[in-house]
Amino acid sequence: MVVAETQSLIILPAIAMGLVLGIYELYLLKGDEAFQGSHWFSHGLHIFPLLIIASFASFNIDLFQQMVGASLPALLENDIFLRVAIALIVTVKVYISSAVVPGASGRGMHESIIHCLIIGVLIGLSPFLWPFVEPVTPTWLGGSG
Repeated sequence: MVVAETQSLIILPAIAMGLVLGIYELYLLKGDEAFQGSHWFSHGLHIFPLLIIASFASFNIDLFQQMVGASLPALLENDIFLRVAIALIVTVKVYISSAVVPGASGRGMHESIIHCLIIGVLIGLSPFLWPFVEPVTPTWLGGSG
């Protein structure tokens, strides 16, 4: 008898990684954008929902592929390609959102493309980074800390 392993939806670790990477993005945002006062903080809060959703998508690629199965085109059967696509979408979104800040016409107001790429890559790699973050994450967020 062959037993098929069924994936389950991963929610709490995805939320935890989205929050951790959101806090890291706020840190990068404060250094890159020359805001005065706490304007950088209010501008940076919009990134949390995006990073949580993107992390959720990255964590659950295997479940998506298992549910849809053979109806996927060959390109979407590759989980590395899907993670790279998620990383690029996040990178573009983060960079564009830093460019629409009022008064962002100067070069110093945009977030560095390197920092945007770092956030995108970390989102794509978040399922593989979870074992390093899990020991210090509180239990109510799926960790063991």
